This record gives sequence, C-alpha cells and structure tokens, in this order.
Amino acid sequence: MLEGLEDLCKVLLKECAHIQRIVPGRINRRKGRGEAEFKIQYPTPAGLKCIYLRSGATQEVFLICSDEQAAQEWLKIRNSSSR
Repeated sequence: MLEGLEDLCKVLLKECAHIQRIVPGRINRRKGRGEAEFKIQYPTPAGLKCIYLRSGATQEVFLICSDEQAAQEWLKIRNSSSR
C-alpha cells in the first residue's frame, strides 16, 4: 500500500457504517507531485472503485459497501470538509 493509505482505510472503516471492506488494488507510477488525494472513480456491483493519488504513484482502492449510494454521499461530504 502507498504511504498514508493504510491510515485512511482504518478511518473509513471506523467512521462510515456503509463501508464493509476495503480491497487495495494495483499501484501505478505517475508524473507530478501534489498532496495525497482520494477520489471516487465509479460504482461497481459490490460498491465503489476509488483511486488514491500520491506524489509519484496511484493506487486503486475497491470499497465493498452495504449501501453504495450512502457511502458515496458520505465520502463526498468527507472530502469537501477535509479541504
């Protein structure tokens, strides 16, 4: 896992009742720098596919959700308040 992602996953599991499990995915290199960022990409049959962006790399993150819509709304609110 990329640096910082494990701590973020622990927070998501603890604070969002709609996220049941988190499955880290592939890590890819990327150009550029910037702050760590967690983005929702699209819904999947089991929940949400997200991406964690970090300086020099990205990692896919799959969220297994009991309620995908509620989890997506919760993440949007959390992301807007953390900026």
